[in-house]
Amino acid sequence: MRLIYAIFLLITSTLFISNANAYDVADVNLSEVVPANAERPELHLNGASLRELYLLIETYVGALYLEKPSSNPQEILDSETHKRMVFHVMMKKVGARRIANALQEALVMNVTKEQHKQLAKEIEQMLSYFDGKMHRGEEAIFDYIPGKGTQITINNQVKGVIPGKDYYRAMLSIWIGDNPVGRTFKDDILGLNREQKNTQVAGQ
Repeated sequence: MRLIYAIFLLITSTLFISNANAYDVADVNLSEVVPANAERPELHLNGASLRELYLLIETYVGALYLEKPSSNPQEILDSETHKRMVFHVMMKKVGARRIANALQEALVMNVTKEQHKQLAKEIEQMLSYFDGKMHRGEEAIFDYIPGKGTQITINNQVKGVIPGKDYYRAMLSIWIGDNPVGRTFKDDILGLNREQKNTQVAGQ
């Protein structure tokens, strides 16, 4: 009996630890921490949200990882630290270029005409990385590397690095800028709704 009870405690404690280290959005399991490696420190999940079109079409789950979580959008945009934006595809199948074009259109809403003109080369470089199809569950990752630029990884394949910091700042503004893809989305990414969601889950 004691042995069975001990096994039960081990299983339940393992499940608890697993759940404590993950965050679910639209049934997408997101790690709370991106482990450190030789190129960057440990990153922590700042917030995540589901991007929908017309309140009907689930397009992607976005997640933002930072060295130090913050709910201050200006602080995040200005910070010269490692950052990671994750785009987890929710559509069954979609053209990769369609995703890239949608990101570009959202970016234009958050920069001036002059800034858009100055970023033309960087935007074209980003568009060149997206080809073929992307499927549900696949991911595009935008990593900001201080002093280097934006490293883009699609389905675990590093496509290249866009130099400088201006492009990443513009990309991040589509989530937490003055004209985000959605107000609730922005609040989620800033972590403002996490406590409320965790309370709802705990009460189920």
